[in-house]
Amino acid sequence: MTVFLLKLTLCWGFFALLYALLLRHETFFRLNRLYLLSTAVLGIALAWLPPLSAGMGEAVAVLPAVSIGLQQMDAATQQWKFADALWAAYWLGFLATTTRTLWGIARLVGMAARGRSQRLPDGCVLIETSESTVPFSFFRWVFVPQTSNLQEATAGKSAGAGQTSNALMLAHERAHAHGWHSADVLLTELICIALWFHPLAHWYRRALRTVHEFLADEAASRRTDKKQYGLLLIQQAQSGPALALAHHFFQSPLKQRLIMLMKQHSAPVRAIKYTLVLPLAALFVLLFQQNPLVAQTPDDKPKEMFDIEVQPQFPGGQDAMMTYLGSNIRYPKAARKAKAEGMVALTFVIGTDGSVSNVENKTPDMRPDLVKEAMRVVQAMPKWIPGVMDGKPVRVKYTLPIKFRLQ
Repeated sequence: MTVFLLKLTLCWGFFALLYALLLRHETFFRLNRLYLLSTAVLGIALAWLPPLSAGMGEAVAVLPAVSIGLQQMDAATQQWKFADALWAAYWLGFLATTTRTLWGIARLVGMAARGRSQRLPDGCVLIETSESTVPFSFFRWVFVPQTSNLQEATAGKSAGAGQTSNALMLAHERAHAHGWHSADVLLTELICIALWFHPLAHWYRRALRTVHEFLADEAASRRTDKKQYGLLLIQQAQSGPALALAHHFFQSPLKQRLIMLMKQHSAPVRAIKYTLVLPLAALFVLLFQQNPLVAQTPDDKPKEMFDIEVQPQFPGGQDAMMTYLGSNIRYPKAARKAKAEGMVALTFVIGTDGSVSNVENKTPDMRPDLVKEAMRVVQAMPKWIPGVMDGKPVRVKYTLPIKFRLQ
């Protein structure tokens, strides 16, 4: 999980940097929307991508023995307490963000059910509600306050300045509805639920909603003079609080919207900058597929491993593997009480994707609780960096001796 988060942070960080430096000031709002959506998903995919695999033979190697005693058992207890606390914090955050999202959806559905609805010719549903003082939209639902005359704007009337303002606000919300911006919001909400602790997940959500406002402003401002539309934004900037999942006429930073509204359209040739994401993604693929070389002398290599160009590597190296085993294997209480000791010999296979499989016990006469505990921890190992032979990943079979001793 740690490796995944590091890769994800690297991908999202570079994608966000590219957007901030080169793209966010362009008026290619639809391309910016596509860029944010695609890189948010692409970053997750690249971080999750397993190493390229190819079916080859299976090499055999023997790992150094690891000893498990009372000191390791005490350290493991402390480590598991810390790990349990981390997971408890994660699931609490996950539950809180999930509850918040579901509550927001339930509130919108309830407002739609209690309001008076009217289907518009363009497929939107206009809903009058007394539960909000500002107009907003969610998918094809366009909510308007009962005290306003926004619904009259749907008839195309434009007899007064107030009526014109209402028509522009309604056009803004209908642009959100026609653009399916709420689908983007739900996608980013799901990402923020799963990765609620990651600041870049929330950055993607904010950046995408800002682009939604630029798109809706662009569509609504075609119905009037841009200066008049900008004045309307300023007049409505101090309205009530926004709902988390809905699009509001005046919810994003006013200064950014005014700047982008008045900005001259970017030259088409500047859109070539969006192609930079392709070599950047290719670079990440190569980087994440690269297997670092393990510096070893011939005497350090088991005889059976001479033909392997790059040996499989536990994340962090052999010392990290020994630390993982020593801190996660817990001496069974029954074996400790019986003062049972001995060696458990396990074999397992590191696949071409780095996964651990085929864990088997080669000491059938050993106490079952010692064998079970050793197998539990080996089966839970994180993915290794796979071995390479002739330039391709190869399966490697390991034998691992684990000594249980009380002294």
